[in-house]
Amino acid sequence: MVYPRKTVACILAVAMTASVVLTCGCGKKTKGSNEVVSADSTWYNMEKYVLEFDHDADLYSGLYPDPLGEAGDYLVVESTGMIKTGPDVDMMTLSFVEYYAQLLDVYDKNGNLVNSIDVIDLLSDSVVVDDYLEYINEPDPEEDQEEIDVSDALSSFWSGGICIAGDQIKVTVSFDGRSYNSVIEYSAYIDPATSAVTFERDSEEKSNISNEGVESIGSYKVEKIWVHDNNFEKSSYVINIYDDAGLLNSIDLSLKLPDEEIMTIDAILGIDDHTLLIQYFAPTGYAEFLIMDIYTGRVRIDEEGEYDWLQTAAIHETTYIEGFGSVVLDDEGIKTIDYENKTLTTAFSFDSCNINRGDVARLKLVSYSEEEIVFIGSLYQGNMFNSSWSTPQLIVLNKADSNPNAGKTVLTAATVGNIDYAMSEAVCVFNHTNPDYFIRFDYSYKADNHVDVSALDYSDENAYTNAYNEATIELSNQLTVDLMAGDGPDIIFDAAGMSQLNNEDYLIDLSDRINTDGIFANVVEAAKTDDKLYQVPLTFGVTGIAVLNEDIASGQTGFTFDQYASFVSSVCNGQNPLAMDQTEFFTMCMDAMGDQFITGDGDVDYDNEAFRALAEYTSEYVFAPVVIEADGIEFVSTGLNNDPLLDKGAIRIDSTSFDMYVALLGNHTDESTILGIPSIDARGPMLSITSSVAISAQTAEEDACWNFVETLLSSDVQGYYAQSSKGSPVLVSAFDAFAEAIIDDYNRAVTVDRNRMSYEAMELYGSHTTELDYSAIDDYKAMIASCSTISTTDTAISVIIKEEMPAYFSGQKTIDEVIDIIENRVQLFLNERG
Repeated sequence: MVYPRKTVACILAVAMTASVVLTCGCGKKTKGSNEVVSADSTWYNMEKYVLEFDHDADLYSGLYPDPLGEAGDYLVVESTGMIKTGPDVDMMTLSFVEYYAQLLDVYDKNGNLVNSIDVIDLLSDSVVVDDYLEYINEPDPEEDQEEIDVSDALSSFWSGGICIAGDQIKVTVSFDGRSYNSVIEYSAYIDPATSAVTFERDSEEKSNISNEGVESIGSYKVEKIWVHDNNFEKSSYVINIYDDAGLLNSIDLSLKLPDEEIMTIDAILGIDDHTLLIQYFAPTGYAEFLIMDIYTGRVRIDEEGEYDWLQTAAIHETTYIEGFGSVVLDDEGIKTIDYENKTLTTAFSFDSCNINRGDVARLKLVSYSEEEIVFIGSLYQGNMFNSSWSTPQLIVLNKADSNPNAGKTVLTAATVGNIDYAMSEAVCVFNHTNPDYFIRFDYSYKADNHVDVSALDYSDENAYTNAYNEATIELSNQLTVDLMAGDGPDIIFDAAGMSQLNNEDYLIDLSDRINTDGIFANVVEAAKTDDKLYQVPLTFGVTGIAVLNEDIASGQTGFTFDQYASFVSSVCNGQNPLAMDQTEFFTMCMDAMGDQFITGDGDVDYDNEAFRALAEYTSEYVFAPVVIEADGIEFVSTGLNNDPLLDKGAIRIDSTSFDMYVALLGNHTDESTILGIPSIDARGPMLSITSSVAISAQTAEEDACWNFVETLLSSDVQGYYAQSSKGSPVLVSAFDAFAEAIIDDYNRAVTVDRNRMSYEAMELYGSHTTELDYSAIDDYKAMIASCSTISTTDTAISVIIKEEMPAYFSGQKTIDEVIDIIENRVQLFLNERG
């Protein structure tokens, strides 16, 4: 790779990173004091532009904008989707040309719409078709030919890979060739401003291929061509590498790696000026890496895991910036890939601006300099039922003359999970409006950052989950130490699962501060520990079993073990809707009955009726899901048709929100309810806190932290939480508004499907056929009000249970032996943890 500005760029990266240190300081804060934003710290002002997206929503069943990047003086957004069909159209014989939408919107650097291009229409009417007809109809003396006309040509027309090629847009176009399964391929170049088309035809017909486009990597252009056999049973790639002089090398991976099947290539990066790093997916579903020499064509698989440290980085969304190489966006900022030290190095921290970290996942970096950073992407639209329409946006960061936050006291906010849109928007609002305080994120407690992916055994499907659980346990312990010492964050997000933090030594009891008017009060009440509210719920889910009202007794809220056994054998025809193995089933039901296993003085007690009854039922009635193998692929049987509730008699509901419930139940939403999972006392469904916030007991800024909690509970932010995938919002008005929007969206989707296909086709494709009434919202809220049990999962205790219970289920140990071991291990662990 050629890096003409590498030295300057590295200096810029160091300068930008240093500005963050000046803003936030380094090291841990001392007890009772907080840092202050310095007057000389760097700041970037942000401008967000909603870009014009002038497409008729009534024409398309959905459009998905995806930024391509910068083509000369323009920014280009590609949108793909389907044109709505009518009920008389045979869905199995749709014409690609007639019903596929591939659109380009071209903007200037100020975000003004310059041109909109319908790629399919443009190329269908272009000289590309004329050239193809001339080529394909050339006389062949060795065989009789039927002359192909325009309609024949368009029936085989396919618009494939699309990318930026200098100041033009390159589209790969193919038509049927003369021989079976062969194609004639064109590279069509579109001028973004004028829509003028030029083209090049490949000199040879190709068989069993699909061109996935070209991307720039350093001073090279790299083209990916997917190659498959006639039956699509095995696939690989051809990699073509171009420099300024033309084709430099063509590397056929099926020849280099004949025993390796490459399903798809996810990312191609430049390690140095002669080496590419390629991340691909094999049939196992796990990401693998291979290293390719650009000049010699030598290829080797990364069998030693030299590049496994990149597994958790979003390298499929890399952008090449001259002078930097490949850069990656994540919650923290813009990062460069440091191959020598096997790490991602922050070149620009988002702490130096007020960008919403939730926006970042939908952004593409267009340009980057010390004075200006430009992104293009799509607006956040949340987890709506019919989320197939979005709007592009432009975000520009400009370096400010001074930091408007200078002099503000810094509050640190840490999350053990991911920074979502709602959480980040609350921070943005607070930082923009509060005159005295500035919140910055502390990333040191994110569990993902503490999982050593390079040490994982990817042949074990539970490897990452187990490693994540271990990291969560370690972080929980570390948080208790740091909070006690006053070295931890002021604000902690999403730590509701870390029950050991629920102690006045670590967190502030917020019971007296919170006003439950307009909030789901029973959710807040259930979140308390010994009548103290250490972690305020922001969103919650419901876990249970969805059933038709006609299949249960009036007023029934749950199942005893005997009732559940009878329900499964009768209504479910012997098919357990809680399809999981014995250990998973046991730990889930234990979690729902957590109060049964704690004595009055806080010790654990598993030698009781609840534990024994659950163990006995699990051993006798719970079996692992039946795995079916077809065409070499294993899957769990999900029933006979596209209506799982009718097919199975019940559906497992796991930490579900209203929108997820509607998506699962569909037509049956207003004639069904959620019951609790089986328990000793037939208790109702279980609540789980899916996002939360807590305040450190050692913070010197309790009032300021509480002001921020109030921001999180505000109508606007709770509205964003409603749209997240994290659960239902605790603010009732936000829940109501979102639930109504979900039903409106659902009914709109039903109408769309009804207008484009017959009732029989809707049933065949699993489309919902019946509109819903708002009464389903009140029914769901009534179900929420019946919930009093809350998930009390402690990851460390769950690990112990999962390690010891299989010995009983397999008959190796008696229930008394297992109870004795579990009690001793759990109690010892709790005593040591304190």
